Amino acid sequence: MIENGKIPAWFWAIGIFALLWNGLGVAAYAAEVLMSAEDFAQLSEAEQQLYANRPYWASAAFAVAVIGGFMGSVMLLLRRAIAVRLFLLSLIAVLVQFSSYFILDGYLEYISKAGWFMPISIPVLALGFLLFARWAKKKSLLD
Repeated sequence: MIENGKIPAWFWAIGIFALLWNGLGVAAYAAEVLMSAEDFAQLSEAEQQLYANRPYWASAAFAVAVIGGFMGSVMLLLRRAIAVRLFLLSLIAVLVQFSSYFILDGYLEYISKAGWFMPISIPVLALGFLLFARWAKKKSLLD
């Protein structure tokens, strides 16, 4: 798959996109964890209730999802086969995290107002990054 010993430019483009996307996830997690009481008070009542009632395991899954995805992206760009396992870990954590949304009272009403872009794009891209890493490993683009 490697022509003239060069990795195709699209491989690097996908890897950089994965890194940026997962970097945004890490930033979102950090913003949530570091949210001040003043910032929390600025949230709508529905958002405050969702944060207050979210189980600890869902917050932990959020951390694992974004850190696993970010590290998977780094390993993809370093062309390491462990990227496949890290993206798998991230996808599993995303599914665990998002499963909590369906058991939280009020989440579906909140998301119907806020939009479905992120709740759909996050698991789709997590799956896409895993499939891409698996494909890259099969084609010997990862060591």
